[in-house]
Amino acid sequence: MDSHDDLDLSQWTWTLGVDWWKRIRRASRFACWGTEPQKRGCCQARDEYLKHKSKEQQLQKLKELLEKAAFLRSEAEVQSQLETGSVVCIDTVKDSLRRGVWVPPRELRPSLFKMLQRRPGVKGMERLQTMKRRSAEVFFDGKGGILKNLDAALDTVVESLGRNGWVACELGAHQSLMARALEEAKSLKPRMSRGTTVIQNEIIDPTTPNADREDRVLFLQEQGLSGPSAAKGPAPTLALLESAIIDIVMHLDPRLQRSGLQLRITERCDGMLSNYEKGGAYSAHIDNADGDGRVDGRVLTAVLYLNVGWDRYAGGELAIFQPDHGDIGDANCNGKWNMIYPEAGTLVFLRADHVLHEVRGAHAERYALSVWFCGQHADYGGS
Repeated sequence: MDSHDDLDLSQWTWTLGVDWWKRIRRASRFACWGTEPQKRGCCQARDEYLKHKSKEQQLQKLKELLEKAAFLRSEAEVQSQLETGSVVCIDTVKDSLRRGVWVPPRELRPSLFKMLQRRPGVKGMERLQTMKRRSAEVFFDGKGGILKNLDAALDTVVESLGRNGWVACELGAHQSLMARALEEAKSLKPRMSRGTTVIQNEIIDPTTPNADREDRVLFLQEQGLSGPSAAKGPAPTLALLESAIIDIVMHLDPRLQRSGLQLRITERCDGMLSNYEKGGAYSAHIDNADGDGRVDGRVLTAVLYLNVGWDRYAGGELAIFQPDHGDIGDANCNGKWNMIYPEAGTLVFLRADHVLHEVRGAHAERYALSVWFCGQHADYGGS
């Protein structure tokens, strides 16, 4: 497109300098209004455009508006707003030029109100809890796991995430490796602290009903247990497994971008080791129901279970709700719960921003290693 000096807008030809068009094209990814006054300015710009009845006048005004939009923010300022989630992306530059009409900006992510609508109320949750429960399929179990079926496994994960929002697979690590990881996890138990619930970037008092979780957690990097020095630390196997999860998701990333999800992974969070003692549970929740207060909040959760020799009669399942009809916030939503036992080597991926799930109480102590991945729609900053 950079080589074209003029753009055909329907039957009108709008001649632009090549340098100007290159700047607009480069800026179209970043042009934004982030604050309320700027959003009002967007509406005023639209109204100004619509004032002109002549198509030629409208196109000239559109050119002026788009140039203003494209240079409204520096790239550094835009990046700062991306990190805080206070951005509304403007597709206006691209779409308006193509159509020759004003195209209003669309939000870079859903509003907080829409995100919170995903949460069922108390009565809605009680109704969902009455729905059927079934054992979930664990892909590649007994077939070498993900590690020996990488390409097929990656395709399966992407397809299942797109269709159901979750998938369970066998990692394929040797049981002796998982046993070492479990022993390391047990040795770190004294360093763990009670898990916290964060809603709209605020830590909720653990004694309130909103914070209904009974796990204890430890973050690997925060404790100096991952990274280059991990091999000499007290948990080298856990660090190795964290790296394996990250590598798998990095292989998933290009497939996710090309898939119907069009999801781009932007970064990963610190790996979290969790422990539930006997009877410990975590009530139904969505990991990232409110967007994490940023544009590229957590979109993917990966959980690897470490419990070698787990007795299924002990319970402790991860229960994932899968709607068959409607969304979980709808009064007429129907679906089923998929039950995944926390057996060593089982690796679960689920959409952190959509999927309702819970940890059921167990008659035995259980451990898991979780890693969250942040992301956004591939159109925004995607490759």
